[in-house]
Amino acid sequence: MSRKAIGNTPKTIQNVFVLLLLSLFACLSTFLVTIGAQLYRGTVDSAERNNTSRIMTAVVRSAIWAEDGGNVKVEKLDGWDITALTVVEEIDGEVNYKRLFAYEGSLLETYTDDELGFDPKYGEPLCDLKEFVPEINGKVLTVHLKASDDTESSIRMTLRAGGAEE
Repeated sequence: MSRKAIGNTPKTIQNVFVLLLLSLFACLSTFLVTIGAQLYRGTVDSAERNNTSRIMTAVVRSAIWAEDGGNVKVEKLDGWDITALTVVEEIDGEVNYKRLFAYEGSLLETYTDDELGFDPKYGEPLCDLKEFVPEINGKVLTVHLKASDDTESSIRMTLRAGGAEE
């Protein structure tokens, strides 16, 4: 007479247990990789927003400090619907204008004299920028900026030299 095992053998139960553990490990590994990828994506987006803000404020500060020797004023250029931060310098009897302004999604800079006049199409692009709103109160310059990704920032700086005009 041969003996036949009734039910599952211990070896079969052991194999099923190992397969269940491997399946659980695979599911948890996939879950952790997905969570890690989402955290990484969030960190990269946050760093990008911070870099955008830091770059646009640094560009504006550098542009102002480079030409802070003349009279600084806020200028409304109505023909273009532009508000520009203008540094007026007189060199050897010739008046020169350095203007910073936002136009068509960029922060632009122009350097012209009285003969050339102003045309925003000839501006040198410095960085992407949606909005540029300068204000001067005494010697304190405040500039409100909005980047193309809607990151907002404000710069407040005391003009080091020259005179400020309203």
